[in-house]
Amino acid sequence: MIFEESPGASIRLSNGKALDPFVVKLLKKRGVVGQKAISTFLEPKLADLPSPFLMKGMRSAVEIIEKAIQQKQTILIWGDYDVDGTTATALLLKFFEYIGCNAAYYIPNRLIEGYGLQENGLDELSQKRDPGNTVLITVDNGIAATEAVERAKYLGYKVIITDHHTPPPEEVPADAILNPKQSDCQFPAKNLSGVGVAFYLAMGIRSHLANKHFFDKTTNKPNLKLLLDLVAIGTVADMVPLHGINRILVRAGMETVANKSNVGLAALCRANNLDPGFIRSEDISFQLAPKINAAGRLGDADNAIRLFMAKGEKESQGVARALVENNELRKNINISDYGKAIRYIKGSDTANTFSVFVSGDYHIGVAGIVASNLVEKYKKPSIVLCKMQDGVYRGSARSVPGIDLYSALEKCSELLLGFGGHKMAGGMTVAEGHMADFKALFDKVVCEQGVDITEDADERIDSDIEITKLFKASILRQLHLFEPFGQGNPELIFRDTTASLHDIRPIGRDKKHLRLSFGANDKGENVRIKGIAFGFGAYAGDCRSRKEKEILYTPSMNFYRGKRNWQVRVTSITFPGSQHTDITT
Repeated sequence: MIFEESPGASIRLSNGKALDPFVVKLLKKRGVVGQKAISTFLEPKLADLPSPFLMKGMRSAVEIIEKAIQQKQTILIWGDYDVDGTTATALLLKFFEYIGCNAAYYIPNRLIEGYGLQENGLDELSQKRDPGNTVLITVDNGIAATEAVERAKYLGYKVIITDHHTPPPEEVPADAILNPKQSDCQFPAKNLSGVGVAFYLAMGIRSHLANKHFFDKTTNKPNLKLLLDLVAIGTVADMVPLHGINRILVRAGMETVANKSNVGLAALCRANNLDPGFIRSEDISFQLAPKINAAGRLGDADNAIRLFMAKGEKESQGVARALVENNELRKNINISDYGKAIRYIKGSDTANTFSVFVSGDYHIGVAGIVASNLVEKYKKPSIVLCKMQDGVYRGSARSVPGIDLYSALEKCSELLLGFGGHKMAGGMTVAEGHMADFKALFDKVVCEQGVDITEDADERIDSDIEITKLFKASILRQLHLFEPFGQGNPELIFRDTTASLHDIRPIGRDKKHLRLSFGANDKGENVRIKGIAFGFGAYAGDCRSRKEKEILYTPSMNFYRGKRNWQVRVTSITFPGSQHTDITT
């Protein structure tokens, strides 16, 4: 907290409008108090971003790039197949295109090659281009790829690592390393996403080249804000904390999405019935990111890159449709594997464990999603390991707040063939003979972290307020300034115990969801506010017949037939005598 305002003083936005006292109260509950702190939180500015040259390795990296440009060398971007990796890859491709530098990319096939920089892939690429005339830049990977970097150097590549995962004790032998998590890195934000680090590399290159008088009438100085839409998508999708620098980048990036300069992203928004002119973090998390991810989850991430790099409407619409179709296939695989995991768990003793652990014939492309689903259900760190053709198991893990997943995996490293990640997510490879020992040790390590991961339902409620009182245009506009929501800034959740429900109608496949409207208990008040309750289709009868109920909700945006309207998104319904029923989309 910065300072308290004097009694009666109003907090104002940059346009001079005073914040509603209710909004000020919500901010105070989140520890944001006083004009300066509130202005920084609600109206973050790109001007407050720190210099890229605070990041260790930046000076070496930009000098390597400058020399490559002078010698007309090729830049090869080695990406990752998730949203963070594909947005980072496309960001650097676009940046080098802006400045007239020849750039290409390579993303490994998740199903065949696995994650990160690979020696076999490097050998194959070296047959197609001259490594001695190529600068290799990794994005969202490479920080632990010692053997692959050594191979790249042997082949003749100059190697720049850009990553945000936790570095191992031994530094990779690259020519330059950009990762704010390096122990002696002075960059003030340690939790950038992979695309955030890539953006900072672009910042550093632009600044360095400008000082060298590189930009003139034939090569204009690029507007880096045009790349921030990719930063917003990748950062929100990767679930890094959304405060400080990440908040500045994502907020500006959402404004760039609204400008529709990236025709591919705009096409994907329309394919998902979203208004590209008004994107919210929940739209990225639940609608855009899964479609972008679907390409890489099923093997080939090229369609994600094609979407971001699309030049025209026809191409972008075609790629957007393909991503939506891929996601439908991915969802079916996910449903099947999640059901298989639940059956596996029911046959084990999870009640007396501190983590959830499943292994077997699962699809490696959805292992991370299934692990996330298990975290949501059991509220414990979860690991899903998939049996591969070579007899080893590869998989993904997801954690809960308070449990450092990377630290836990690090303490199990002697049993693993490889691992990586950060506090909330990770991946690992383990030999079949070590599976039982790994399971037991991981559970022991999680237990030893000693964090109470149970959640008090009242702690996640920002305020008790009737829906009809909250849904005023002036308040909703100010609540929208709390965006982006995500890690470190959870979505606003409100509670209403007096709402009357109307027009209750199950919708969607298998009638799994509810469309409904809300009104005040006052019969003389003709108020109807539309809402959606994802996953509550089975509760239609109770919603109609049971008068007493507790609704947890958040304001959301509905876009239909070219018009956008605020709506209620129900996150929980409780009836007297029952427990909270939470549904996650």
